[in-house]
Amino acid sequence: MGLTRRELLQAGTAGLASLASLKGPAAAGVGRGPVSAPPQAARSAGKVRKVIYDQDHRGPLSTDTVATLMLLQADNVEMLGITVVAGDQWVKQETAYALRLLELMGRTEIPVFMGADTPLLNTKVEAQMRYEFFGARKREGFLGAFNKDHWGPDEVRPLLPPYNRFAEIKAQPEHAVDFIIRTVRAYPHEVTIFCGGPLTNLALAVMLAPEIVPLTQEVVFMGGGIHHSTSSFNVYFDAEAAKIAFRAPWPKFTVVTVDLAETVHMGDDGKVDYIVDHAHFPIADLFRDYEQKPHRENPNLRWFRMPDEMMAAQIIEPTIFTEVKEMYVDVYTEESGHYGDTYFWDADWADRLKGSPLEGQNRPSPEAKKLQILMDLDRDRFAEWFVDLLTRPIRKPATARAAAR
Repeated sequence: MGLTRRELLQAGTAGLASLASLKGPAAAGVGRGPVSAPPQAARSAGKVRKVIYDQDHRGPLSTDTVATLMLLQADNVEMLGITVVAGDQWVKQETAYALRLLELMGRTEIPVFMGADTPLLNTKVEAQMRYEFFGARKREGFLGAFNKDHWGPDEVRPLLPPYNRFAEIKAQPEHAVDFIIRTVRAYPHEVTIFCGGPLTNLALAVMLAPEIVPLTQEVVFMGGGIHHSTSSFNVYFDAEAAKIAFRAPWPKFTVVTVDLAETVHMGDDGKVDYIVDHAHFPIADLFRDYEQKPHRENPNLRWFRMPDEMMAAQIIEPTIFTEVKEMYVDVYTEESGHYGDTYFWDADWADRLKGSPLEGQNRPSPEAKKLQILMDLDRDRFAEWFVDLLTRPIRKPATARAAAR
């Protein structure tokens, strides 16, 4: 009898096995194109952050795609490539939206790479069984591509307006994990990895090339919760990958928790109406059709929090955040109702209970690492900055800007 995927991971060979199995034929609308040239160095003056944008890029508009728009609009960000991972939707559908969005924004110079189309171990059957046995993980009950009514991984549905059609540009033939490894090696200590979805691509990169960990400038991730909800989709969709990523010794790993994300919602402060009235195509159209219109038609519809938008702020304008706390973080991966729960411990745990009967009983798990947890932000400044960024003229690619000088 052959090894199961769980046994492969436990044996330390799941990274290679998963990577080999992920390189399947392309679907219509998301075919792979020619190999991209190595990412070019930024030509802009001032400090420009090189970013690998790893995302479960759900279209037509979501917190994922809004963060994409933010990074495309930022003049201090060089997006080296978009790496797509299964999560909110399946990889082929997400890739189709990412490619077409780049066309609409006039940013076709940015390469797109298809990544892991399944978690390391978790499956739709297991996720649905946990739901039946233990109930929904959160109020939304969201399981992304594992939702009961979600279509299959090889089906790519037509893109909704204003996308209207599939992109002419294609995804790169190189796997997303290979691109991550190659790019971090090419730019040691310069690359920030934005992880807006499950951490499968990052975990595979760590297993295949652990030497890239100390070479990465920063990882920015959204997931987990201290008080609001210890369970979050980006973790429980692939809890094993999250554990691998959290336990790697990154120079800096920054986390936007559910707690922080829930303090700001898209509908606060009239942001949506202002963007619809003042932004340019396609941003105004996307916000009109998928934020303003649905909420006007259904005033009881709950506005979504802004997790990936906060991640983008950490990269573009990190001084918006007013409190950061260093904490140990780990993930529960045993098969139970707590699968994918995230645990946090104070960095100074050893000093907190000195002299009490509980001294020494509040330590973190032995392999947990210290991560940087964003605790608070200037909400007024964030709102003003967010609206300003998305209502600026659509940012042109670096080559077009240079030619215009």
